[in-house]
Amino acid sequence: MSTFRQRAAKHAQSVRAFWRRQIPYLVLLSFLAAFTVVFFHDRIIVSIHPGELGVLWRRLGGGTVIDTVYREGLHLVLPVNRMYVYDVRKQRFTDTINALTVDGLTVQVQYSVRYFLSGDSLPLLHQRVGEDFVEVVIRPEIRSVIRSVFGQYKPEEIYTAQKAIQERVSELSKVQLEARFIALDEVPIESIMLPPRITEAIEAKMALQQLEQEYAYRLVIAGKEAERKRIESDGLKLYNNTVNQSLTPSILRWYGIQATQDLAHSPNSKVVVIGAGNSGLPIILGKD
Repeated sequence: MSTFRQRAAKHAQSVRAFWRRQIPYLVLLSFLAAFTVVFFHDRIIVSIHPGELGVLWRRLGGGTVIDTVYREGLHLVLPVNRMYVYDVRKQRFTDTINALTVDGLTVQVQYSVRYFLSGDSLPLLHQRVGEDFVEVVIRPEIRSVIRSVFGQYKPEEIYTAQKAIQERVSELSKVQLEARFIALDEVPIESIMLPPRITEAIEAKMALQQLEQEYAYRLVIAGKEAERKRIESDGLKLYNNTVNQSLTPSILRWYGIQATQDLAHSPNSKVVVIGAGNSGLPIILGKD
């Protein structure tokens, strides 16, 4: 029994001696663990905020994870891996470029781009384009489309076709960016600046067109007024002809007798009748 206890005591002493020898290593390991947590905490504990999505890249697990998009919340990631966080809300930027018209004149175009990232295609965007997708894809594609569209118009046509130009730019840009895994909302054209002499020429031409339209309008009004007067004149002529045909000498004498009787009975009138006129009616010489 005493022999067993002695062996046990020796074994315990050897174990304690072993752990005492391991203390420096344990301290070093703890220090390394603490250093790793402190130094890589932002890569180990990843917070994805509202309006954001994450794409995981695994150093030892095949690279970019294509079939999984990490949603909002807290995620634990191994230090050897990395989580890329993207803002998937609608975003906007403004740019200005010079474009050539069909006849080689330069116009300055200021435009905006409203876009957002789709969660379904976000891993492919990260893998094939990367985080700098605005400078790599969006800006070059939009500029190319704007130059292509403006190259189909003359300067004087741009003024009257701005709505059609904007719709065409937005339509073509959507097609181009969808192929690059980016969803486009719209490309509003903010302003279009032509060379001063071209602007003055277009404005002068438009003023002449407005003046021509005004003259044409006046001619239409004058024609309608002439037609109205002709119709009025024809009506008066028809009326006079009808009256002349209906007024016989007998009827005129009867109307004259009636008028004379009305004047004779009027309390405010005094008449003197002397003889008769050629028509046989009394002649009125005076009244009060």
